[in-house]
Amino acid sequence: MESFTSTVKSQVFYLDGFDAKGTTMSISICYWYENSARSSLDAFMPPRILERAFYKTLEEFPVIAGHLKADASSRMYIDVDKDNLNMPVYTDTCCEVEYSTVRESGFNIHKLPIDMGSKCGVPVPSGLVGGRIVPAHFRVVRFKDNSGVLVYSRITHYITDGYGYTQFMNRWAEVSRWIQQSQDANAAPLPERQYIHDRAFHADYRTKQTTALEPKVIDSLTTRTMFSRWLGWVAPETRARIYKAMSGSTDTTCSYFHVSAKQMEDIRTSVQKHAPEGIRYSMNDVFTAYLTIVVGQAMEKVSTDWWSKPIPAAIRAIFGNSLGKPVDFVTGSSVNIRTRLSHPDANIFMGNMATRKSIVVPPEQFQTEPTAEALSTIALRIHQAISAFDEQYAGQLGYLLDKEPDSYVWRMFNSIKSRNVIGVSNQFRFAHYDVDFGAGIPSIVRHVPYPSTNNLFIMPANPTIGGYELEFNLPPAVEANLVQNNAWMKLVDKYDSYP
Repeated sequence: MESFTSTVKSQVFYLDGFDAKGTTMSISICYWYENSARSSLDAFMPPRILERAFYKTLEEFPVIAGHLKADASSRMYIDVDKDNLNMPVYTDTCCEVEYSTVRESGFNIHKLPIDMGSKCGVPVPSGLVGGRIVPAHFRVVRFKDNSGVLVYSRITHYITDGYGYTQFMNRWAEVSRWIQQSQDANAAPLPERQYIHDRAFHADYRTKQTTALEPKVIDSLTTRTMFSRWLGWVAPETRARIYKAMSGSTDTTCSYFHVSAKQMEDIRTSVQKHAPEGIRYSMNDVFTAYLTIVVGQAMEKVSTDWWSKPIPAAIRAIFGNSLGKPVDFVTGSSVNIRTRLSHPDANIFMGNMATRKSIVVPPEQFQTEPTAEALSTIALRIHQAISAFDEQYAGQLGYLLDKEPDSYVWRMFNSIKSRNVIGVSNQFRFAHYDVDFGAGIPSIVRHVPYPSTNNLFIMPANPTIGGYELEFNLPPAVEANLVQNNAWMKLVDKYDSYP
C-alpha cells in the first residue's frame, strides 16, 4: 500500500453526465479460478504478489482512491487528496469450502457460506468506514486446501464503465504475472500502458446541436420534475441512501442461462439470409432481437394474466378492451461510445463512455415465434439504431446530459415510458476471460446480482466451457413465464435461478 500512498498526487476529476448516472450503481463481478493441479500457495496466485500488484496498479488508477463530492452548483467530482485518501477495501482470506463445492453449486455465490458483504449494487455510505462511500471493494477468497480462488471486485460505476473495469482487472493481472516473472534475471520489463481519467477528454467531440437526437431523447434530458430536481440537489451520500431504499423494494429474481455458441452462430447465419442487401447482422443484433421476443412475451403475459382475473376483466368489460391491450416493447441496447469516436485515445479513456440506445418494437413484431424472418425484422431495427449512434449523436447526447448538474437525474426519471422495458448489456468484447494472474484464465466470470429489475447481461464466450452465459434480473412472474417458453428453453442448455 505504501508504494501507492507515498507517490499519489492530489487531484480532482469532475464527473460528466455519463459518470453521474453511475453514482447509483456499482460493477460487481466474481472471477473463479480452479487450482486443478493443487499447486502450492506460493505457486497459485500468491497472496503477497496479488496484493503488491494491486497497489502498483492503483498507481495508474488513482481515481479509485478519491472521495465523491459535489460543489455549490451540485456538480459532482472525485477528490483525490493525498493526505486524506478514500482507499478501496482490499482483503485476502481463506474459507473452509472446497472448490468442487463451488462448481457443484453452479458458481452460485448465494449457495455458498461466503459473506460478500452488501449484495446491493448501489454504493451506499458505510458506517464501518466513517460514513463515506467506499469507491471500490476487492476481496480474494481462497478455498479449502488451496483448491481454488475467487477474486471478487466491486467498483462504483461513477469511476468507470464495464470497459474500464476490465482494463483495470487485466492490468492488475498483468502486473501480477510480471512480478512473478521478474524473479528471473532475464525477465522483460513491465509493459507500459496509458490510461486517461480526466473527463475533459469529452470536450473534443461535444456539440451544442441536437439535430441528431430523437424528440423523446431530448425530452428526457430537458424535462424536470420536482423530485428529480431535488434528487440532483441532495448530497451524494443522501442520494445513495434513497436509491438503496428504492432498489431494496424491488422484487427481483436472478437467473443464469447458458447458450451454445454454435447454436447462436447457426441462428445468426439463418437470420442473415433475411437481411436487406448491404446489412450484416452482428451477434449482438441477433441476440438482442431474440431476447426482445422471448422476454417481451414473458412480460406481456404478466399483463394479460392480470387482466383475465375477475375484477380486472369486469373493469375492462365496462370501460373497453383498450385497457390492458399490448403495448410497445422497449429494448435498451448498450453502446460503447469509444468505438464511435475518431479520437486516437478513445480506447485508453477510463471514464464512463457506455450508454443505452432505446429501440421501440411494436407488439406485432415481438408477439411471434422467433423465426429467422421475425428475428431479422427486429434485428434490423437494432442494427439501424446502433449504427445511427455515431460521433455526432454521442456528442449531442453528452452535451445535453452534461448541460445541467442534475440532467442525468432527469434522464433516469423521464426515459421512455412503457411497462415493457429491458436493458441489454452486451459484454461480448469485454476481456473478462483474459484476466490471468499467472495461474491461467478463470473457469467462469459472473456478476454479483443486485435488485435492479429488467437488466440483462450477455457475457463473452467462455473459452473453458464454451458458449455464452446470460445473466437476467427479472420480476419472478416474468422469469416464470420465460422458462415456460419452449423456443427459449430449447436454446438454453443450462439454467439456474435464485431469489
